[in-house]
This record gives sequence, structure tokens and C-alpha cells, in this order.
Amino acid sequence: MLDHQTLRKARALLAASRIALVAVIVLALAMRLWFWWIQARSGAVPPGDPEEYYRAAIHILHGGYHDTGKWLRPPVYPAFLALLLPAAGMNVAGALLLQACILSVGVLAFYTFGAHLFGRITGLVTALLAALFIPLASYASSLYAEALFITLLVAGLTALNDAIDRKSGRMAFGAGVILALAALTRAVGVYLIPLAAALIAWRAQSDGYRVWRWHHPAILLLLGAMLVIGPWVGRNYLVHSRLIVSDTNGGISMWYGTVRSDAEQAAGEARLAAVPNLADRQALALHMAWDIIRDDPVRFLTRMRFKIASLYALQTRSYAVGDVISIDSRGAPIVQNAGEYRLELTILADVQYIVLMLLAIGGFCFIPQPVRATPTLLWIGLATLLAALTIGHPRLRLPIVATVLPFAAYALIRLPALWRQPARFLRDRRSYAALGGSLVFLALIVSTQYIPWSAGIWYAAPGRAALDAGDLRRAESLLTLAYDANPDNPLRLIDLADLYLAQGDNERALELYRLAASMERRSLYAQAMRAITAAVLDNPAEAAAALRAIDGYWRTGNDLLEWAWNAQHMSAPSRVIPGDPAALGFYAGFAPATPDLTVGRWTLGEGRVRVRGGCGTLVVRMHGPAGRMVDISLDNWNIHERITLTGAPQEMHISLSGIRECEHNPELTVWFTSATGLLDLEMAPWYGGVAITDVQVTP
Repeated sequence: MLDHQTLRKARALLAASRIALVAVIVLALAMRLWFWWIQARSGAVPPGDPEEYYRAAIHILHGGYHDTGKWLRPPVYPAFLALLLPAAGMNVAGALLLQACILSVGVLAFYTFGAHLFGRITGLVTALLAALFIPLASYASSLYAEALFITLLVAGLTALNDAIDRKSGRMAFGAGVILALAALTRAVGVYLIPLAAALIAWRAQSDGYRVWRWHHPAILLLLGAMLVIGPWVGRNYLVHSRLIVSDTNGGISMWYGTVRSDAEQAAGEARLAAVPNLADRQALALHMAWDIIRDDPVRFLTRMRFKIASLYALQTRSYAVGDVISIDSRGAPIVQNAGEYRLELTILADVQYIVLMLLAIGGFCFIPQPVRATPTLLWIGLATLLAALTIGHPRLRLPIVATVLPFAAYALIRLPALWRQPARFLRDRRSYAALGGSLVFLALIVSTQYIPWSAGIWYAAPGRAALDAGDLRRAESLLTLAYDANPDNPLRLIDLADLYLAQGDNERALELYRLAASMERRSLYAQAMRAITAAVLDNPAEAAAALRAIDGYWRTGNDLLEWAWNAQHMSAPSRVIPGDPAALGFYAGFAPATPDLTVGRWTLGEGRVRVRGGCGTLVVRMHGPAGRMVDISLDNWNIHERITLTGAPQEMHISLSGIRECEHNPELTVWFTSATGLLDLEMAPWYGGVAITDVQVTP
């Protein structure tokens, strides 16, 4: 009877844990879908890393690979993206939606990792932490390899731990395969493979096994990795005549981390661009980096310390120094830039980060078998060292934080025991190790920049609230105090510019937007509002200069166009030329500028233009591939027309006389819906529908 009851309890516990795990997966899915909704619906491809991954995926779909970029990217994430894009009809937003759904199931890898180290309950808590951690959730719907890399890395560390525990050659082989897939997702994983093999051999030797027993699993791990990486290395040798293990980005990143001035960077980039072979380009970058290090080794070592601090710094620091790139003054994302959020969400993410790291430090110190933490600690040390040698970007921190989640979960579960018996923990020497580690971590994230920022935000937060509520007098008083408290922060200038814009003083607003942009040239909000305000003041040169500044750092892609569509509150003009600086905010659903068009832009399959109507005629000038059909419709007016493209420039004339109260010139939203096709594999790898060159309402 007792055995039967025990069996029933065990089955009930197993069923409950499965239900809880399903609930965690659903929660992870909800979080990732929410981030997709707020950051990835535009279908835009951001410049930089996302564009390179996207280009590689498009080349894969056309039977090749992107071998002509600034550097060669690892193939796993582009291959993953190449599977998603056709399933989504070559729509980037749809592909990222599928990616978010698939990677939601990735919390199972965290469950397995935690359960293997500490048991099923810790595994569930680990999965829950992974589901709720804001950076992990946001990267799942972005065009970055981080989310997939982290999933593979966690699975690889789990297999590595299992291989060490069981001295299993089969598990070691599997760990090698998984770690190799991670290395072909992000090249930083390459260096973990030989270290993992050495760790397996060392652990087996330490446990007293014969030589062949500790050589055997280490060799199998390397063999598994070679079977995955080998074909990629062979392919690269055939194409580039050089040995490229994963990518050619590492050497260039190291050089970027050593440059001493903008002039040195510009000269170095020109030298690199002149080298056609990507492997030779990386070799040159390494050579330039070592030359700089030899010239001033003390500076390099000092910079390493600062890069480690930058790696572990809080994301809120961007607000403290005012180098926010992609968030507008009301907290809305302007472009898709994973890892940058509105202030409230940023603070919440940083609170999560601090709590998780402090818990993880305690978990490492109090783990029952400290040797089982060795693979994770090995990875943390490696990742930190590589960041110190290259670029201490906060994005590189995410794979570190993700791998410590089981230890944070273990410490979290043990917290009740700490509260019940605090004296026992105070007598434990491990408590002092945890305290020391916590103090080191806190020293890395503390910055004096938060002092003036805190003084300014004390007034800025209620000042922005008053501005949004229309209380301009109170807003002016508070925002002026905020600027006086923190005058070196361009965000405080932007607040004042928004205030003057609300007061109708467009010239003063433009002056402050321009000044804020000069303080932080990457501020897309300052540059975009500079363009919009200049257009209102009939200053096309200023508007064009602002958009050139955006294209110099980012690009005027559809994410920016969608934001401007919602942010633009000026009356629509009677004529809109997509791509014209004065038209920002009056067209959306369009691809970036392409070299085949000097005027106009291609739609992304569903574009729209907002114009001031009348009782005359809507004239649309367009062109596109012969035989493609384009549906043109006007919101709320039951006007629908279809035109078949001929391959030559065409005009479409639509009478507006049937619109009720057309004499009052109501604003019209004109929609263009069509199939899409690849514009140009190398020069413009976007899937465009129809090129709209002019939309005008004539009398």
C-alpha cells in the first residue's frame, strides 16, 4: 500500500512539473510575442549585423553565401533564417514572428541545464527566469544570432556536464556537435571547444581514470566538433583560399577595440576595404591591432579594464550619459535595435540583471559540488577575456548572464533557509566569498554618471508627464530645471525641444534638435525631429542633412518610416514623393533607398501614403515588373482600383469627386498592395512590390 501511494505521489509530482513546464513555455511565448509586437512588426532590416545575417540568408536561398561583405558571418543563424523567410512569404516581420515562437521553446534547454545541475525544481525555476528575463525575450524576435546561440550554448554546456559526470564518450561527442553548432552561430564559441576537451580530460585524470579513459571522451568531443565545422572550413578554403574556422570578424573587432581616434579608425577602415580577401582583411586588422598594442601596451591594458566595466555596465547608463539611439522621448522604439528599451523597461531589465547576478554569485559559492560549476565558469572567463580583448559591448554580456541562470535559481530556492537560519550562513566561510564576489560585481556597475542624471530625471519625469498632459507652463518650469541639473545630457535638450515644438516655436525647437544631434550624432530621434521640423519650416537643406546623418549611422528603413508615420502630426501635403526629406512621416511600408531609383521608393508589398485630398484627381506615378498587379485603395472611401504593371513608368488617375465633403480637403491614406520580388541580390536585397515615385492630388 505504501509503495502504491509513493508511486501515485511520484506520478502526480511528475504531472505537476510537466504542467508547470508547459505554463513556463506559454509565458515565454507571451513575452516574446509582446516584444515582437513592439519592435519587429515593421519588417525592416537594421544595418550592421542584422543586415549581414539577412544578406547571408538571401544568398543561401539563391544557392550561395554572402562572401563580399565587410566580413564573413558564421552560417547557422543565416541558415535558420533562410528556413523561416520562405515560410513567411519572404516577409521579415513574419519570419521574426516564427523565430520568436520557435525560440520560446528554447526555455526547455534552460530547464534541462538547471535540472541536470540541481534537480527538477531548480530546472523549472531556471526556465522561469529565462522566460521572464527581458533581454532574452527581446532578442528572440530580432535579427541577431544571440538568442539561437544562447540556446545552443546552454544545450552544449548541459551535454558537456553530462559527459564529464558519466565519463561518456557518446555524450562527449554530442557535446562537441552542439558546441560546434554554437560556434558556427557566434564565433566566440570556437574557443570554448578545445577548452571543453581539455576540461573533460583533466576531470577524468583527476578522478584517477587510466590514460585511455580520459583521452577517449576528449577526442570524441573534438571529433564531433570537427564533423560539424569541417565542411564549413573546407567550403571557405575553396572560396577564399584561406583557413576560416567560423568567421572573419574577430580580428577586426580586436582592432576596433584598440583604435585611438576617429582619424585612425577612418584610415584603418580604408586600408581594410582595399583588401578583397576576407581572411587577409582579418589578418591585416590583427596586424594593425598588434601594432597599436606595441606602441602603447599600458593604454591597451587600461582599456581592457574599461571594456570589462563596459561589458557588465547597466543599460540604464545609456540614459545617464544620453547616448540613447533608438528610443524617442515618449519611450517608443524608432527602429528595431534589440537591447535598447524605454526607460521604465530598461530599469526593470537592469534590476533583473543585478538580482540574477547576485543570486548567481551566491549559487556558485554554495553549490554542493563546486567542480560542477567549472564548465560555466570556464565559459564566463573566456567570454569576459574575449570582450576585454575586442569590444566590451553590453550585447556580449547576454550569453554570460544566460549561462548563470541555473545558479541563480539554485540560490533563489535556498533563500528561505537563509532567512530561517541567518546565523548559520554568517558562520560559513562561503558567505564571505559570496560577499566579496558581489562587491566586485557592484563595483563594475557603479558609475558617477548616475548622480547628475538622477538630479535631472527628478524634474524631467514629471515635466514630460505635464507636457504629455498639455500643461505647458508646468512642463516648461520642470524641464528647465531638469536641463539646469544635467546640461551635458542631450536628452534634456530634446525635452526642451519637444516643449518648444508643442508651444509652436518651431525655429527654437529646430535649433535645440540640431544641438542635441551635435552632442549625440547617433540619436535617431533628434535627427528625425530635426528633419520633420525643418520640413515644416520649408528648409529642405536642413531636412536632407538630418536624413543624411541618419543614413550615415543607421538608415531610413521602414521601422523609422512607421515611427514617423505615427509621430508626424502636421497636416499632410497635397503631394508626397516617397524618399524625399520633406515627406518623412507621410509614407510607410517602403524599402530603404535603392540605387535604381533617384526619385521614389519601392513598397514592401503593402505601402501607404498620406496626402491632403480634394475634389480633383489623385495621380500616382509608379513602375515595376511587367505583369505584376497592384491594388490601390483609399481608406474609408470605398475606392479600389487595380493596375497591371508594364515594366515602364505608368500613371494612375483616380477621381476624388465622389468623396463626401471633398471640398474640405480631408486627409487621404492611399494603400498600394502587390506581390513582391527580390530587387537585386547584391545592391538591394529587399523584396519590393512597386516603385512609387509620386503621389499627388490635383485640382
